[in-house]
Formats: sequence, structure tokens, C-alpha cells
Amino acid sequence: MTLEQLVDRHYAEINSGDFSDVAEIFGADVVTQVPGSAPMSGIDPFVAYGQGFLRAFPDGRIHRDRYVEAGDRIIVEGRFTGTNTGPLETPAGDLPPTGRSLELPFADAFRVVDGRITEHRIYYDLGGMLAQLGLAPEPASA
Repeated sequence: MTLEQLVDRHYAEINSGDFSDVAEIFGADVVTQVPGSAPMSGIDPFVAYGQGFLRAFPDGRIHRDRYVEAGDRIIVEGRFTGTNTGPLETPAGDLPPTGRSLELPFADAFRVVDGRITEHRIYYDLGGMLAQLGLAPEPASA
């Protein structure tokens, strides 16, 4: 399986909300870093994060726009879209649903060892996301 196919399989799990094959995609000690949180180690915290995001955006979907591969690394530029109809989990507690739509550009950086993802860094504009949801002021224009 190519790195692109492995990542596509991961995104298919997110889009379906079915994480039943996650141990075939991620290494047991995968380290995941997301904006606004400390690094997570292991599959269970990663799945809990994904499920929490999908509770906040039950219709959420990942759209990949482009991949760049080099050796054991793959970088993805994409967008997450969805409607905030469920509570959004944050380190400070749950935020109530806003009913607003979200189109969140992101970049994912993965490292793959022995056919499984062992490192996963997710990059997105947390302030821009909160602004789209009406939970923070819109960023000033440049």
C-alpha cells in the first residue's frame, strides 16, 4: 500500500465515522499533535479526538486537495467541512453547537514506519475556525 493509499484509508474512516480498522492504519504508539492541545500518544486518544470532532460536526468530511511524498513522510493539504450541530470539546470544556457551517483548510503531516502511521501532526487555524463558528471575532483584514 502506498503512503497516499494509507492516508486515504484514514480519511475514509473519518468520513464514515467508522474507526474499526484504525489499528491497521496507525501504529500502537502513534503520536498525534493538534492545535491547542498537548501531544497525544497512542491510538485511543487519537480516536477519542476524532470522535469528538465528529460529534461536533456529524456531517463532517475531509476533502484532500494535494499530497506531497518524500521517503517515509507524506504531507496533505485539504479542507474539513461540516455543520456544528453537536457540542465542541475543548480543553476548557464543551462549547454548545452554533449551527454554523465550517470550511477549515488544514495540513496533515504523517510519518509511516512498517506500513503504519507513527506520527501525525495536524495544522489548522484555530482562531479562524472559532470565528467561522461565531465563537471568536473575525480576524482583521491585512
